[in-house]
Amino acid sequence: MLNKVIIRRVILICVAVTAVFTSGYYYGHSRDQARGSFDDLLVNHPQDLMGLIDRQDQRVRDLAAELKTPQNAYAYVRDRVRDDPAQPAISPGETLVAGRASCLGKAALLASLYRALGMPSSAVRIVTGEISIPAGTFDHAWIDMEYNGSDIQQDATNILGTFTFDQFQGDAYTQAYVRDEEFVFNDTHFAVVSQLNQFKGQKHPAIH
Repeated sequence: MLNKVIIRRVILICVAVTAVFTSGYYYGHSRDQARGSFDDLLVNHPQDLMGLIDRQDQRVRDLAAELKTPQNAYAYVRDRVRDDPAQPAISPGETLVAGRASCLGKAALLASLYRALGMPSSAVRIVTGEISIPAGTFDHAWIDMEYNGSDIQQDATNILGTFTFDQFQGDAYTQAYVRDEEFVFNDTHFAVVSQLNQFKGQKHPAIH
């Protein structure tokens, strides 16, 4: 008799938990489906993104003076700044203090160090886009740069692997991992990436 009472209580508890979970799921699902107003949309202003590259930050300048070369700067960001996708994008000086950064934070710090080392803004830019690998797709940020007459793509995170300074020549990184490029910026310019960029340098009539 006692066992029957216990079994009934367990069944009632399971039914109650299931009902609560189900109602919560449908309530949450219905809320997720509700479209917010235009003013509710998250906005990333180009100026805010461009401002993430800061060669004037004293902490960045001091580190650049210590590292001396772009190769050392790349190795520092890759190896000494921990990957943390949950870390919001902050100034490069704050990233140095935190010791961790998202892909965008690492790219911004690396670009800032390159600029502090004397590289012109036209030679360094951050690219954002969608990475495609067998496990799935995800948003990512990386570096495009011109160095010693060569075009190089760099990923200072360790998410896809541990890469060397000049491992990806030309568009090798894009060919290997990138499904779609979204926008590109440095500390002076911002642009949405279009398919016309694929024809740059090939005398396409729409490229001036």
